[in-house]
Amino acid sequence: MHARIDDFDGEATHSGEGDELSSEFAEVPFEVRPEEHGTRADLFVIGRLRRLSRSKAAAAIRVGFLRREGSGVIDRPSTRVHAGERLFLRRPKLEEAPIDDIHVPILLDDPDVLAVNKPGDLIVHPTASAYNRTLIRVLKVRLPGAYLDLAHRIDKETSGVLLLARSQAASSKLKTQFADRRVTKVYLAIVIGSPSFEQVTVDAPMRLAPQSASGVLMEVGGAGASPAVTEVRVIARGRDAALVEARPHTGRQHQIRLHLAHLGHPLVGDKLYLGGESTFVASLRGGLDASDLVSQLGHHRQALHAHRVRFLHPTTRLSMEVIAPLAPDLFEVARTLHIQVPEWGATIGDPGPR
Repeated sequence: MHARIDDFDGEATHSGEGDELSSEFAEVPFEVRPEEHGTRADLFVIGRLRRLSRSKAAAAIRVGFLRREGSGVIDRPSTRVHAGERLFLRRPKLEEAPIDDIHVPILLDDPDVLAVNKPGDLIVHPTASAYNRTLIRVLKVRLPGAYLDLAHRIDKETSGVLLLARSQAASSKLKTQFADRRVTKVYLAIVIGSPSFEQVTVDAPMRLAPQSASGVLMEVGGAGASPAVTEVRVIARGRDAALVEARPHTGRQHQIRLHLAHLGHPLVGDKLYLGGESTFVASLRGGLDASDLVSQLGHHRQALHAHRVRFLHPTTRLSMEVIAPLAPDLFEVARTLHIQVPEWGATIGDPGPR
């Protein structure tokens, strides 16, 4: 029986079976974020795989389960990782359902840029919990042989516009635009309550909450908080709920979700900032099904949709804007809450798989 990541007890040694394991294992890619720069490799791994203990992460590293793109295996848990580099963690292949039911509408496709309308509840790239049922794998099946590199990220539960580069040169230029904050991103969100404002700018620095039991809860203020600014505008009101537009001027983790909660109007369906950490953890562990989440939070996923992205085309340098109509499930949430979605937000987009 071959070793699994979860089997490591801190005393593991290399099995010596080499490439024999390749058919039973898959590599999960991770890109090191700026805030993770300088982190030890073992701490980086448990930060991304929160169900893995530090001793098991260290053991996996010692036997060569973690490597850097282009520079080989990392075999010391104390090795520091660097912002922007890609790491690959070997893990057992998962038994997953087929991907035939996953439809990813294509909004723009040219030699340099691919823009898609990501469905909600779809992981973007392979993780410890999903390999095939991810956006990247679905697109690679749909576009065999294509170069595809994510230009930015959105959460698993968030639907809407996502840009991918179709060449290495385009990837570098698009990522630079995002890093330099030259890309305009506009989100639609359905929030709890009726805001007292029509438009407001939230200037509230944020940080990872030190007391977070889940390790992902963000909070406003505190030592070391990073600047975070979001413009919020009310689009339509309903029954103790509203459809708002959110324009983040910075790109912090959970920024829109936290800033809306900070205003007293968390997202419908937000397990973390509406339900609290206990709800979030229970959901992660499978203790809550979709009906439980709808009953407690109003929807099974956070009601957040990446509606528009404006950027400079990496080759032509022309200004381009890609628009994704509000996801059907969120349109239904809005209808249930008596929110009238404007025509520009409700337009049906993609004609179907090609």
